[in-house]
Amino acid sequence: MDLILKNPYRIVGILVGSTAREQERQIKRLKKFIAADQPPDDDFSFPVLGKLNRTDSTVDDATSKLNLNIDKVNAALFWFFDGNTITDEPAFNEVRQESIKEATSIWGKLVTGKEISSKNASAFFNWGTLFLNSAFTSPTLMERHLEKGLNLKLRFLESSYVNTFIKKATDETFSISKISLQLSFLNLLLSQLEKSSIIATNKLIEILFKIDFSAKDEFLKSLTLKPIAEIEAKVERAKSKRKLSKSKAADIGDELYYSVNSALLQIKSILGDNNLKFSSVSDKVSSEILQCGIDYFKHFRDTNTDPGGTSMALFQKANQLAIGGVAKQRCEENTQNLQEWIDEKPEREKQSKIIADFEALTKLIDSYENKPETVANAKAFLTSSKPYLLKIKNELGRNDEVYLGVSTRVASDTQSMLVGEINKLQSSFSNTFNNDVKRTIFISLKSKVEEAWGILTSIGAMDLRSDFRTRYNTNKTSLSSLRSDLAGINTNPNPTPSGYSSPSSSTNTSQSSGSGCYIATMAYGDYDHPQVLELRKFRDEVLDRSVAGRIFIKYYYILSPRLVTILQDQKRINAMIKKTLNQLIKLIN
Repeated sequence: MDLILKNPYRIVGILVGSTAREQERQIKRLKKFIAADQPPDDDFSFPVLGKLNRTDSTVDDATSKLNLNIDKVNAALFWFFDGNTITDEPAFNEVRQESIKEATSIWGKLVTGKEISSKNASAFFNWGTLFLNSAFTSPTLMERHLEKGLNLKLRFLESSYVNTFIKKATDETFSISKISLQLSFLNLLLSQLEKSSIIATNKLIEILFKIDFSAKDEFLKSLTLKPIAEIEAKVERAKSKRKLSKSKAADIGDELYYSVNSALLQIKSILGDNNLKFSSVSDKVSSEILQCGIDYFKHFRDTNTDPGGTSMALFQKANQLAIGGVAKQRCEENTQNLQEWIDEKPEREKQSKIIADFEALTKLIDSYENKPETVANAKAFLTSSKPYLLKIKNELGRNDEVYLGVSTRVASDTQSMLVGEINKLQSSFSNTFNNDVKRTIFISLKSKVEEAWGILTSIGAMDLRSDFRTRYNTNKTSLSSLRSDLAGINTNPNPTPSGYSSPSSSTNTSQSSGSGCYIATMAYGDYDHPQVLELRKFRDEVLDRSVAGRIFIKYYYILSPRLVTILQDQKRINAMIKKTLNQLIKLIN
């Protein structure tokens, strides 16, 4: 330990408290030995402590460090002084003769199990110097000797006998407080430890926590200033690196966590959990690590790389360090959201397998939306849809809600196309009085009903939602009745087939009851069309629950029948109404 081995008092070969005359005489004597290239004898350099090379230059340098009072005191803290001639002189003689064990025995008997007093005060101090030196003589630190040495020295520096020591080391003009002296001792020791890198600062802190002395709180708190500044600098560096490369954000977050963790524990041990400085710097680290996890997740979320586990590990590290309410809440919210995303992974993987088919089917549905509602289009639409539906079914399973929803949508749109043409033919048949034309329409109607029956039978074999299946069965019964009527009628110019007006055979009755959506039904040609169902649901669950909504519903049912009568044959206007309602339904959804 250089504070002892290269101590100015040791180089000169004197004890703390030697007079100026004694010091001058020793220096002259020492230089004569150096000039003769002979080792000096009988001084207080104690060769047993460690190697010592003395030259005129080193002696002069040491002498210069013993001129000012503050320098004398700082050097004296790590050397020996004769405070009790009866006990100290025999101990010094043993050290001179390289018998450390005997010197330890002398000072140990005076100190062990005893309170500090005028008789043993210097024994505390001198024995402490031996222990501090021996702590560093091995390749590895002897922590027990360091702890023993610090305890002995600080007990002495905390006692009232420290004034005797100061008087011996300096002249009468010098004055220093007990706390300042303790801080000088500890700061010099800390500087030595940091240079040697033989002991971590947290080990010194651990030792000092066990010792009571006046400067304890002030010194320990001073130890947090440097690590706090270093941690804040590391946070800023991590932030800059993360912004430049979000693909490496996870590594940056991990590096920050492991590089500051021990320092944070050290600060926490000194300041405590509730200290504002500690909570502030810990929250800063937590926030940056959390942001690293967020950026990493966002960067890889929509790629083949799964960021869930890596980001969650960072979120958990951030949560460990979060102290303040805001920091903890942010960690908890992001952790909860990420966990939901991780839990949904099986569903996402399942959906990803059908996304291409689903999008193709959606485009197909949209492409047929504005096409004429004919049996031919219904057949073509259903035929084109089935390959996509089959692929989706094979990936998701026949009971999957997504599959059932899209299969039902295809079935409903196909059925609406069938109804559209058959209703037009029925209407044309009813409004035509020319027998030849009537016969032609009848033949076409009969043919289309047979073709529609085959398509409707195919719809029945599809996987459908139960609510649509009920409406489908009702509709199938209605078409079956119409088909039977038509089969029993010849090509007489005046046949009168029964009506097949919509997927629900009672469409007109429903509309007259005041519960139907007149204009929507007119636009879609189907009382139970999915879009009409959405509008009825909006009416019942939203409009009907407010006064303004109920007033709107009331006047709608007063005015809409008249509008339907006027507009029912206006194809262009009906197409515009349909397009407007589609946009409205998208907004509702």
